This record gives sequence, C-alpha cells and structure tokens, in this order.
Amino acid sequence: MDWKRKTNRTSRIKMEYISNQKSKRTFRDIVLDQLHKILELSCEEFRGGYTQKQLRGNSVEEVYIPDARKRICQAIEFFSFLIQPKYDTAMKEKSEKIKKEIQENLQEYNDKKITAERFTLNKLNLMKTLFEELNFLLSSKDYLKGDSYEDTSDEEEGTEIQ
Repeated sequence: MDWKRKTNRTSRIKMEYISNQKSKRTFRDIVLDQLHKILELSCEEFRGGYTQKQLRGNSVEEVYIPDARKRICQAIEFFSFLIQPKYDTAMKEKSEKIKKEIQENLQEYNDKKITAERFTLNKLNLMKTLFEELNFLLSSKDYLKGDSYEDTSDEEEGTEIQ
C-alpha cells in the first residue's frame, strides 16, 4: 500500500514538472508563487518542532512535525534572496541591518547567553520585519504590476523561465 502511495506521489511530481517545463514562467510568477507559500505558512500556528506517535497498521511510528517558525523564516529568507537584485539603496541598508541583527542573535545563542527558544523567536521577529520591508519595496516600485519583473536589458528574448 505504501509503495502505491509513493509511486502515485512520484508520478504526480513528474507530471507537474513536465507541465511546468512546457509552460513558460516569468520571474514575476516565481515571486508570486513564493509569496503564496509564505502566506500559506503564516496561516499555521507558529509552534516548535516535535515528534508525534501515529498508529500505522499494527505498529506505532514516531513522526517529526517540523518547526513552523523555522519554516517561515526559511521561506522569507529565500524570498529575500529571490528579489535581492531588485533592491534599492534603502532596502539594501535595511536588509544589511537585519542580517547583522540575526548574526548578533546567533552569536548570543552560541555564547549561551540566550536559549534556543529565544534565538528562534528573535529570528522569527527579525524575519517578519524583513518580510514587511520587502513588501513595502514591492509596493513602492510597483513590481507586482504587469511585466515589471521582466529584465528590460534583453527585451528581444525576454526573461521567461522554461
């Protein structure tokens, strides 16, 4: 039964990959997809990771439930990497300031001045601030309207991703 489930999932992933290869996607589409993922993650309860026992047939299996706080931090960080080439001077400064605060937070954790829980909460708050700033950037530059994410330096070929 598990083998069939895995096979069906693998087939579905391959089909999605093939259909994505056939359709052309712009940089704007990718950014909007990542925004959508962040919004989905933000609807989850921000709780730490833990293991949960689940009954599978006649046996009990421990399953790890990922830390939702770390997942959204990672999604926001990737989003910032994605649109980093579009940063203006003010956003570059804000981003550097937040990165510096994250590094200071990590150093405090490494020096055992704060707990792992406090480190995670501090990072989550900093990443929320970064996400807010990124949204202000997108809004102020109208990056989400039309083809404004397109690379205008190579207009003949466009920047569609296949």
